[in-house]
Amino acid sequence: MGMGTLIIFIAMIIVAAIAASVLISTTTSLQNKALETGTATKDEVGTSLTVLQVFAEDGTTGELQNVTVTTKLKAGSEPIRFGDLLISLGLDNASEDYNYNESLSNFSQALSNDADGFFVEYSIEGSNFQDGFLSTGDVAKIKFAAPRGIGESESFNLDIVPKVGLKNSIETQTPTLILNEREPIFP
Repeated sequence: MGMGTLIIFIAMIIVAAIAASVLISTTTSLQNKALETGTATKDEVGTSLTVLQVFAEDGTTGELQNVTVTTKLKAGSEPIRFGDLLISLGLDNASEDYNYNESLSNFSQALSNDADGFFVEYSIEGSNFQDGFLSTGDVAKIKFAAPRGIGESESFNLDIVPKVGLKNSIETQTPTLILNEREPIFP
């Protein structure tokens, strides 16, 4: 009877060891999935940009054409690649979506029929500057041509949508009287 009890005892120890290794493996797997989910959630909620100013130019004819959006990252945000941004402009009876176009460098190129998208000029390059990205400390001007002339007292809806992060929306109206070459739209 002593030998049978010993075999049963050893078998129980082996079964317990296998069960413990399965529990440890499952716990490790769940912990890794939780960390991945937490990181993805942090990136989604924590990555955003701040719009400092929106203005449009070419207003001497009473209509605005060239739009400039001055931006920077919100505190704690990860860098945003301009190629991962979608900019959507909605006017009273027209709308247009814009993607980053590295080949553009000025409004005359953006206004030509062959060109499409927005281009970027850096006002301030932060310590982590990377061309084509909005990084901590950077202040960038996102520039694009409106789909048509923007008139006085017109609805102006601008959405800036990063691939990962929070959408930034501005809903405002253009000035009631456009007389200057450069007119502020926001703030």
